[in-house]
Amino acid sequence: MKEQQGNGPGKKMTINDVAEALGVSVSTVSRAISGKGRIGEATRRRVLDFIEEHDYHPNGIAKSLAQSRTNNIAIIIPDVKGVVAVPFFYLCMCGVNEVAQARGYDMFVVSTNGKDTSHLERLINENKVDGMILGSTYKDDVFAAFLKEKGLPFVTIGSLNDDQVVQIDHDNEGACRDLTAILLSRQWKRIAYMGASKDLLVDEARYSGYLRAHRDIGVEVDKSLVFREEVTEASMRSHVDELLEKGVDCIICQDDAVCTLVLDELRNQGARVPEDMRVASCHNSKVLDNYPVSVTSLRFDNTEIGRTACTVLLDLLDGKPVSRKTLLDYEVVLKESTK
Repeated sequence: MKEQQGNGPGKKMTINDVAEALGVSVSTVSRAISGKGRIGEATRRRVLDFIEEHDYHPNGIAKSLAQSRTNNIAIIIPDVKGVVAVPFFYLCMCGVNEVAQARGYDMFVVSTNGKDTSHLERLINENKVDGMILGSTYKDDVFAAFLKEKGLPFVTIGSLNDDQVVQIDHDNEGACRDLTAILLSRQWKRIAYMGASKDLLVDEARYSGYLRAHRDIGVEVDKSLVFREEVTEASMRSHVDELLEKGVDCIICQDDAVCTLVLDELRNQGARVPEDMRVASCHNSKVLDNYPVSVTSLRFDNTEIGRTACTVLLDLLDGKPVSRKTLLDYEVVLKESTK
Protein backbone atom coordinates (compact mmCIF):
# COMPACT_ATOMS: atom_id res chain seq x y z
CA MET A 1 0.00 0.00 0.00
CA LYS A 2 1.29 3.44 -0.88
CA GLU A 3 1.89 5.94 1.87
CA GLN A 4 -0.85 8.60 1.74
CA GLN A 5 0.39 12.12 1.10
CA GLY A 6 -0.83 15.59 1.93
CA ASN A 7 -3.25 14.63 4.69
CA GLY A 8 -1.89 16.41 7.71
CA PRO A 9 -3.97 17.35 10.73
CA GLY A 10 -7.05 19.38 9.81
CA LYS A 11 -6.79 18.63 6.08
CA LYS A 12 -9.85 17.02 4.54
CA MET A 13 -9.40 13.74 2.75
CA THR A 14 -10.48 13.62 -0.88
CA ILE A 15 -11.56 10.72 -3.00
CA ASN A 16 -8.27 11.08 -4.90
CA ASP A 17 -6.32 10.61 -1.67
CA VAL A 18 -8.16 7.36 -0.97
CA ALA A 19 -7.58 6.07 -4.50
CA GLU A 20 -3.86 6.90 -4.38
CA ALA A 21 -3.37 5.33 -0.95
CA LEU A 22 -5.05 2.07 -2.01
CA GLY A 23 -3.62 1.97 -5.51
CA VAL A 24 -7.03 1.84 -7.17
CA SER A 25 -8.93 4.15 -9.52
CA VAL A 26 -11.08 7.05 -8.37
CA SER A 27 -14.12 5.42 -9.99
CA THR A 28 -13.51 2.27 -7.94
CA VAL A 29 -13.49 4.29 -4.71
CA SER A 30 -16.62 6.14 -5.81
CA ARG A 31 -18.48 2.89 -6.49
CA ALA A 32 -17.39 1.46 -3.17
CA ILE A 33 -18.58 4.49 -1.23
CA SER A 34 -21.88 4.93 -3.07
CA GLY A 35 -22.75 1.26 -3.22
CA LYS A 36 -23.57 1.68 -6.89
CA GLY A 37 -21.95 0.08 -9.91
CA ARG A 38 -20.04 -3.17 -10.37
CA ILE A 39 -17.27 -3.76 -7.85
CA GLY A 40 -16.00 -6.81 -6.00
CA GLU A 41 -17.06 -7.19 -2.38
CA ALA A 42 -13.45 -7.57 -1.22
CA THR A 43 -12.46 -4.28 -2.90
CA ARG A 44 -15.51 -2.48 -1.54
CA ARG A 45 -14.75 -3.68 1.99
CA ARG A 46 -11.10 -2.65 1.63
CA VAL A 47 -12.07 0.92 0.66
CA LEU A 48 -14.64 1.31 3.42
CA ASP A 49 -12.34 -0.18 6.07
CA PHE A 50 -9.58 2.19 5.01
CA ILE A 51 -11.83 5.25 5.38
CA GLU A 52 -13.05 4.10 8.77
CA GLU A 53 -9.59 3.13 10.02
CA HIS A 54 -7.90 6.40 9.11
CA ASP A 55 -10.80 8.62 10.13
CA TYR A 56 -9.78 11.36 7.76
CA HIS A 57 -13.27 12.82 7.60
CA PRO A 58 -15.41 14.67 10.07
CA ASN A 59 -18.57 12.67 10.77
CA GLY A 60 -20.75 14.81 8.51
CA ILE A 61 -18.48 14.38 5.50
CA ALA A 62 -18.04 10.65 6.11
CA LYS A 63 -21.81 10.24 6.26
CA SER A 64 -22.20 12.25 3.08
CA LEU A 65 -19.69 10.03 1.28
CA ALA A 66 -21.26 6.84 2.57
CA GLN A 67 -24.67 7.91 1.35
CA SER A 68 -23.35 9.47 -1.87
CA ARG A 69 -24.75 12.81 -0.72
CA THR A 70 -23.77 16.28 -1.88
CA ASN A 71 -25.66 18.04 0.93
CA ASN A 72 -26.91 20.48 -1.70
CA ILE A 73 -30.49 21.14 -2.77
CA ALA A 74 -31.85 23.45 -5.45
CA ILE A 75 -34.95 25.62 -5.61
CA ILE A 76 -36.22 26.17 -9.14
CA ILE A 77 -37.99 29.47 -9.83
CA PRO A 78 -39.25 31.07 -13.05
CA ASP A 79 -37.51 34.15 -14.42
CA VAL A 80 -39.76 36.77 -12.80
CA LYS A 81 -39.67 40.54 -12.52
CA GLY A 82 -43.19 41.33 -11.29
CA VAL A 83 -43.84 43.37 -8.16
CA VAL A 84 -45.83 40.48 -6.69
CA ALA A 85 -43.86 37.48 -7.92
CA VAL A 86 -40.42 38.73 -6.83
CA PRO A 87 -41.33 39.19 -3.11
CA PHE A 88 -43.16 35.84 -3.09
CA PHE A 89 -40.17 33.87 -4.36
CA TYR A 90 -37.75 35.83 -2.16
CA LEU A 91 -39.69 34.91 0.98
CA CYS A 92 -39.98 31.28 -0.15
CA MET A 93 -36.22 31.11 -0.69
CA CYS A 94 -35.60 32.60 2.77
CA GLY A 95 -37.70 29.84 4.31
CA VAL A 96 -35.96 27.11 2.30
CA ASN A 97 -32.50 28.42 3.13
CA GLU A 98 -33.31 28.72 6.84
CA VAL A 99 -34.20 25.03 7.14
CA ALA A 100 -31.46 23.88 4.75
CA GLN A 101 -28.70 25.57 6.79
CA ALA A 102 -30.12 24.25 10.07
CA ARG A 103 -29.90 20.70 8.69
CA GLY A 104 -26.46 21.01 7.13
CA TYR A 105 -27.44 21.67 3.52
CA ASP A 106 -26.61 24.43 1.06
CA MET A 107 -29.14 25.85 -1.39
CA PHE A 108 -28.74 26.54 -5.09
CA VAL A 109 -31.16 28.93 -6.80
CA VAL A 110 -31.92 28.06 -10.43
CA SER A 111 -33.87 30.47 -12.61
CA THR A 112 -35.71 28.88 -15.53
CA ASN A 113 -36.89 30.51 -18.73
CA GLY A 114 -39.91 29.09 -20.52
CA LYS A 115 -39.77 25.29 -20.59
CA ASP A 116 -36.00 24.90 -20.78
CA THR A 117 -34.83 22.04 -18.54
CA SER A 118 -31.13 22.29 -19.43
CA HIS A 119 -30.15 23.90 -16.10
CA LEU A 120 -31.84 21.08 -14.19
CA GLU A 121 -30.24 18.45 -16.40
CA ARG A 122 -26.75 19.81 -15.80
CA LEU A 123 -27.21 19.76 -12.02
CA ILE A 124 -28.41 16.17 -12.15
CA ASN A 125 -25.83 14.90 -14.63
CA GLU A 126 -22.98 16.48 -12.66
CA ASN A 127 -24.39 15.10 -9.39
CA LYS A 128 -24.48 18.54 -7.78
CA VAL A 129 -27.72 18.24 -5.79
CA ASP A 130 -29.54 15.61 -3.77
CA GLY A 131 -33.01 16.98 -4.44
CA MET A 132 -34.98 19.91 -5.81
CA ILE A 133 -37.90 22.16 -4.93
CA LEU A 134 -40.08 23.45 -7.76
CA GLY A 135 -41.14 26.96 -6.78
CA SER A 136 -44.27 27.03 -8.96
CA THR A 137 -46.49 24.57 -10.80
CA TYR A 138 -48.16 24.63 -14.21
CA LYS A 139 -50.96 22.73 -15.97
CA ASP A 140 -48.55 20.76 -18.15
CA ASP A 141 -45.49 20.99 -15.94
CA VAL A 142 -42.43 20.03 -17.99
CA PHE A 143 -40.13 20.44 -14.99
CA ALA A 144 -42.05 17.99 -12.80
CA ALA A 145 -42.25 15.53 -15.69
CA PHE A 146 -38.50 15.88 -16.29
CA LEU A 147 -37.58 15.27 -12.64
CA LYS A 148 -39.89 12.25 -12.45
CA GLU A 149 -38.20 10.80 -15.50
CA LYS A 150 -34.75 11.39 -14.01
CA GLY A 151 -35.76 9.88 -10.68
CA LEU A 152 -34.41 12.78 -8.61
CA PRO A 153 -36.27 13.40 -5.33
CA PHE A 154 -38.26 16.63 -5.49
CA VAL A 155 -41.24 18.46 -4.01
CA THR A 156 -43.37 21.26 -5.38
CA ILE A 157 -44.49 24.56 -3.93
CA GLY A 158 -47.93 24.54 -5.49
CA SER A 159 -50.36 21.83 -6.50
CA LEU A 160 -50.20 19.38 -9.40
CA ASN A 161 -52.74 16.98 -10.83
CA ASP A 162 -50.39 14.11 -10.03
CA ASP A 163 -50.72 12.04 -6.86
CA GLN A 164 -47.20 10.66 -7.30
CA VAL A 165 -45.60 14.07 -6.68
CA VAL A 166 -45.08 15.41 -3.15
CA GLN A 167 -46.79 18.81 -3.01
CA ILE A 168 -46.84 21.69 -0.52
CA ASP A 169 -49.36 24.43 -1.14
CA HIS A 170 -51.54 27.04 0.45
CA ASP A 171 -55.24 26.26 0.31
CA ASN A 172 -55.83 28.84 -2.40
CA GLU A 173 -59.19 27.42 -3.47
CA GLY A 174 -60.51 27.29 0.08
CA ALA A 175 -59.22 30.77 0.80
CA CYS A 176 -60.85 32.37 -2.24
CA ARG A 177 -64.06 30.45 -1.55
CA ASP A 178 -64.16 31.86 1.99
CA LEU A 179 -63.39 35.41 0.83
CA THR A 180 -66.11 35.26 -1.82
CA ALA A 181 -68.59 33.68 0.62
CA ILE A 182 -68.09 36.49 3.12
CA LEU A 183 -68.79 39.09 0.44
CA LEU A 184 -71.83 37.19 -0.82
CA SER A 185 -73.17 37.00 2.74
CA ARG A 186 -73.51 40.78 2.65
CA GLN A 187 -76.12 40.36 -0.07
CA TRP A 188 -73.73 41.51 -2.79
CA LYS A 189 -74.85 39.30 -5.64
CA ARG A 190 -72.95 41.00 -8.47
CA ILE A 191 -69.35 40.24 -7.59
CA ALA A 192 -66.91 40.42 -10.50
CA TYR A 193 -63.68 38.45 -10.91
CA MET A 194 -60.60 39.79 -12.68
CA GLY A 195 -57.44 37.87 -13.44
CA ALA A 196 -55.52 36.18 -16.20
CA SER A 197 -56.02 32.64 -17.45
CA LYS A 198 -52.39 31.54 -17.53
CA ASP A 199 -50.79 28.12 -17.09
CA LEU A 200 -50.21 28.60 -13.35
CA LEU A 201 -52.35 26.23 -11.30
CA VAL A 202 -52.64 28.72 -8.44
CA ASP A 203 -54.69 30.98 -10.73
CA GLU A 204 -57.06 28.10 -11.50
CA ALA A 205 -57.41 27.28 -7.80
CA ARG A 206 -58.39 30.84 -6.91
CA TYR A 207 -60.98 31.05 -9.66
CA SER A 208 -62.36 27.66 -8.60
CA GLY A 209 -62.83 29.04 -5.08
CA TYR A 210 -64.80 31.98 -6.46
CA LEU A 211 -67.08 29.59 -8.38
CA ARG A 212 -67.51 27.24 -5.40
CA ALA A 213 -68.68 30.03 -3.10
CA HIS A 214 -71.47 30.82 -5.55
CA ARG A 215 -72.43 27.15 -5.96
CA ASP A 216 -72.54 26.69 -2.19
CA ILE A 217 -75.45 29.13 -1.88
CA GLY A 218 -77.10 28.25 -5.19
CA VAL A 219 -76.24 31.49 -6.97
CA GLU A 220 -75.31 31.31 -10.63
CA VAL A 221 -72.18 33.21 -11.62
CA ASP A 222 -72.79 35.99 -14.13
CA LYS A 223 -70.06 35.19 -16.66
CA SER A 224 -70.29 38.72 -18.07
CA LEU A 225 -68.64 39.84 -14.82
CA VAL A 226 -65.70 37.43 -15.16
CA PHE A 227 -62.57 38.55 -17.05
CA ARG A 228 -59.75 36.02 -17.25
CA GLU A 229 -58.74 35.84 -20.90
CA GLU A 230 -57.34 39.33 -21.43
CA VAL A 231 -53.85 39.84 -20.06
CA THR A 232 -52.83 43.23 -21.46
CA GLU A 233 -52.96 46.27 -19.22
CA ALA A 234 -55.11 48.20 -21.70
CA SER A 235 -57.74 45.47 -21.91
CA MET A 236 -57.91 45.06 -18.14
CA ARG A 237 -58.33 48.80 -17.63
CA SER A 238 -61.16 48.71 -20.18
CA HIS A 239 -62.86 45.95 -18.20
CA VAL A 240 -62.61 47.99 -14.99
CA ASP A 241 -64.40 50.86 -16.75
CA GLU A 242 -67.05 48.41 -17.96
CA LEU A 243 -67.64 47.10 -14.44
CA LEU A 244 -67.97 50.66 -13.16
CA GLU A 245 -70.68 51.33 -15.73
CA LYS A 246 -72.50 48.14 -14.76
CA GLY A 247 -72.46 49.18 -11.11
CA VAL A 248 -71.25 45.85 -9.74
CA ASP A 249 -70.99 45.38 -5.98
CA CYS A 250 -67.34 44.34 -5.77
CA ILE A 251 -64.32 43.30 -7.86
CA ILE A 252 -62.30 40.32 -6.63
CA CYS A 253 -58.78 40.42 -8.08
CA GLN A 254 -56.72 37.30 -8.77
CA ASP A 255 -53.60 38.73 -7.11
CA ASP A 256 -51.92 41.96 -6.03
CA ALA A 257 -50.67 42.80 -9.51
CA VAL A 258 -54.21 42.74 -10.89
CA CYS A 259 -55.52 44.54 -7.80
CA THR A 260 -52.95 47.32 -8.15
CA LEU A 261 -54.01 47.89 -11.76
CA VAL A 262 -57.71 47.88 -10.82
CA LEU A 263 -57.17 50.41 -8.03
CA ASP A 264 -55.12 52.63 -10.31
CA GLU A 265 -57.80 52.63 -13.02
CA LEU A 266 -60.52 53.36 -10.49
CA ARG A 267 -58.50 56.34 -9.31
CA ASN A 268 -58.05 57.50 -12.92
CA GLN A 269 -61.81 57.40 -13.37
CA GLY A 270 -62.39 59.35 -10.17
CA ALA A 271 -64.13 56.37 -8.54
CA ARG A 272 -63.85 56.13 -4.78
CA VAL A 273 -63.09 52.90 -2.90
CA PRO A 274 -65.28 51.58 -1.31
CA GLU A 275 -68.01 54.18 -1.92
CA ASP A 276 -68.19 53.71 -5.71
CA MET A 277 -66.56 50.29 -5.98
CA ARG A 278 -65.46 47.69 -3.48
CA VAL A 279 -62.24 45.77 -4.17
CA ALA A 280 -60.58 42.65 -2.72
CA SER A 281 -57.42 40.71 -3.58
CA CYS A 282 -56.79 36.94 -3.48
CA HIS A 283 -53.25 37.60 -2.29
CA ASN A 284 -51.70 40.03 0.16
CA SER A 285 -48.26 41.62 -0.07
CA LYS A 286 -46.53 44.89 0.75
CA VAL A 287 -47.55 46.17 -2.69
CA LEU A 288 -51.06 47.01 -1.47
CA ASP A 289 -49.74 48.97 1.51
CA ASN A 290 -49.06 51.91 -0.82
CA TYR A 291 -52.75 52.47 -1.56
CA PRO A 292 -54.48 55.12 0.62
CA VAL A 293 -57.37 52.77 1.48
CA SER A 294 -56.50 49.48 3.21
CA VAL A 295 -57.43 46.55 0.96
CA THR A 296 -59.31 43.38 1.91
CA SER A 297 -57.15 40.40 0.98
CA LEU A 298 -56.03 36.84 1.68
CA ARG A 299 -52.89 36.51 3.78
CA PHE A 300 -50.49 33.59 3.28
CA ASP A 301 -47.19 32.96 5.04
CA ASN A 302 -44.78 32.67 2.11
CA THR A 303 -41.73 32.13 4.30
CA GLU A 304 -43.45 29.24 6.06
CA ILE A 305 -44.27 27.48 2.80
CA GLY A 306 -40.55 27.60 1.95
CA ARG A 307 -39.66 26.16 5.36
CA THR A 308 -42.23 23.40 4.99
CA ALA A 309 -41.13 22.51 1.45
CA CYS A 310 -37.51 22.20 2.53
CA THR A 311 -38.38 20.16 5.64
CA VAL A 312 -40.45 17.72 3.58
CA LEU A 313 -37.74 17.39 0.92
CA LEU A 314 -35.01 16.67 3.48
CA ASP A 315 -37.24 14.17 5.27
CA LEU A 316 -37.83 12.52 1.91
CA LEU A 317 -34.07 12.32 1.33
CA ASP A 318 -33.64 10.76 4.79
CA GLY A 319 -36.14 8.05 3.93
CA LYS A 320 -38.76 9.30 6.37
CA PRO A 321 -42.48 8.99 5.54
CA VAL A 322 -43.97 12.23 4.17
CA SER A 323 -47.47 13.29 3.19
CA ARG A 324 -48.16 13.40 -0.53
CA LYS A 325 -49.93 16.74 -0.14
CA THR A 326 -49.65 19.38 2.56
CA LEU A 327 -52.05 22.34 2.58
CA LEU A 328 -51.08 25.35 4.69
CA ASP A 329 -53.57 27.69 6.27
CA TYR A 330 -54.55 31.25 5.36
CA GLU A 331 -56.26 34.29 6.84
CA VAL A 332 -59.05 36.42 5.37
CA VAL A 333 -58.18 40.02 6.24
CA LEU A 334 -61.21 42.31 5.95
CA LYS A 335 -60.34 45.99 5.56
CA GLU A 336 -61.73 49.32 4.34
CA SER A 337 -61.96 48.45 0.64
CA THR A 338 -65.00 46.20 1.16
CA LYS A 339 -66.93 48.21 3.74
